[in-house]
Amino acid sequence: MSSYDPEKKENPFTNFDGRKASVTTDNGVTVIESLSDADEALSFLQNHPRALEIAAEGNAILEDPIQRKKLIRKIDLTIAPLLAAVYFLQFLDKTTLSYTAVMGIREDTHLVGQDYSNLSMLFYIGFLVAEFPTQYLAQHISKLGVYLGTNIVIWGFILGCHAACHDFAGLAIARTLLGVFESCVAPILVLIIAMWYRKEEQGRRVSWFYVCNSLTQIFGGFVAYGVSHANTTFATWRIFYIAIGVLTMIIGVLVCVYLPDSPVKAKRFTDAEKVAVLMRVKDNQSGTQNAHIKKDQVIETLKDPRVWLICLATMLSSIPNGGISNFSSILLTTFGYTSQQALILNTPSGAVGTVFVLLVGWLSDKLRDRSLVMLICILPTILGAGLMIGLDPNGIPNNKPGLLAASFLTGTFGAGFMTLLAWNASNIGGHSKKVTANALTLVSFCVGNILGTQTFQNKEAPGYISGKISIIATLSALCLVVVVMRVWNDKLNKKNEKTLAGMTEEERAEMSEKLAFADQTDRRNPFFKYTH
Repeated sequence: MSSYDPEKKENPFTNFDGRKASVTTDNGVTVIESLSDADEALSFLQNHPRALEIAAEGNAILEDPIQRKKLIRKIDLTIAPLLAAVYFLQFLDKTTLSYTAVMGIREDTHLVGQDYSNLSMLFYIGFLVAEFPTQYLAQHISKLGVYLGTNIVIWGFILGCHAACHDFAGLAIARTLLGVFESCVAPILVLIIAMWYRKEEQGRRVSWFYVCNSLTQIFGGFVAYGVSHANTTFATWRIFYIAIGVLTMIIGVLVCVYLPDSPVKAKRFTDAEKVAVLMRVKDNQSGTQNAHIKKDQVIETLKDPRVWLICLATMLSSIPNGGISNFSSILLTTFGYTSQQALILNTPSGAVGTVFVLLVGWLSDKLRDRSLVMLICILPTILGAGLMIGLDPNGIPNNKPGLLAASFLTGTFGAGFMTLLAWNASNIGGHSKKVTANALTLVSFCVGNILGTQTFQNKEAPGYISGKISIIATLSALCLVVVVMRVWNDKLNKKNEKTLAGMTEEERAEMSEKLAFADQTDRRNPFFKYTH
């Protein structure tokens, strides 16, 4: 709710101006010296020529339950469909190699030995190299919608160019460039969720776009299956690349035009609605965005053990992903199914993943607990990998239905990475720190996926025993890391509670307002509440 007082004649947002702070705390809380140091929301509120009027209108929206629900629905309809479309295409585009692997691309481009695994790896090499530059460039430009949409159009064009490749070298260049331009997606989507939604709403909203990973398996499997039956002299895998590339470019243009850069810059929202959005999320104590890259926040990020725990957890969850996402169709053929059957049988795993992602997103917000629900989605995949080993010793399938069921179970663990993204959205304050932490998370994602592609060795075909064992080992280790992160976040909350206990009620109320949009990091803000 807004702290707007209709009796006050001065700027009603003065309480948020950290330049006028009169309270400090013992744990290093500082306030801003100029509006350029603060979140862009503060500049919008302080400099608006109709501040009194929009404060009253924004407060009226939040006071009226019907208007408040209407505002949330408008946010959802503006943000969620575009984020879902982007993530759907990002995952589909990077996994097209898996579908085309059983459509003739390996034979037509003369891939031998580890060539296929190396192509899977090169995507993440490009992703890894570009991650930090693209995130800091996006922050500096501070037009997230346009920047994201432009990258989508470029990678859609590159995806279509895969159809023109005739050897490993051509595919290697295309895959690497694809990784470069897709690297901006997940961190930007997390920033968008964090600036528009309250913490208790973020898990479900992240699940709305992350579920598209699973829906992609269903859509991609059916499309690839249909294309594989085409009677044409033009290779079906080339048709597949061109069709998906064109679709991607169309979505990129729509993102450029319709995705708001931030609540302050949202053209479809009135100024009163913008105020209402900002007042709704002020208790997050994490603001919206700041175009200035702050060195002290970057250094704090690198020194924060929690950030490195998130990175470790991300890497451990990504090693299985690197293997499963690129070898799922191939694994099904080793279980005794034909190439065309493998394409269609990949779709139930997507359905399992869809259910788990939406359930986990809803449950994590309902319980306000990320770690517990993360464990729920990891354990079935460990069981599935164990069944693959037990029912397919040495690449000799003993039970085709059982192995198929085991492959379906491996569709659950993806919700774990989704929860890690929601954790980042909820548990990091300070825009430069958020950008740096999200970039480190995606770098860890790349490293894990690179390692994952190499756990499935061609020399071990058709059993791929090392790949299956790595799934069990890494996800088991991830469970331990999740528990450690939970304990650490609870410890930090208790520390902040102790700091606040030493302040009077008036001091707490004043400082809470001033820190809401001061672009301070979570570690320098005692009002920041960590989600465990």
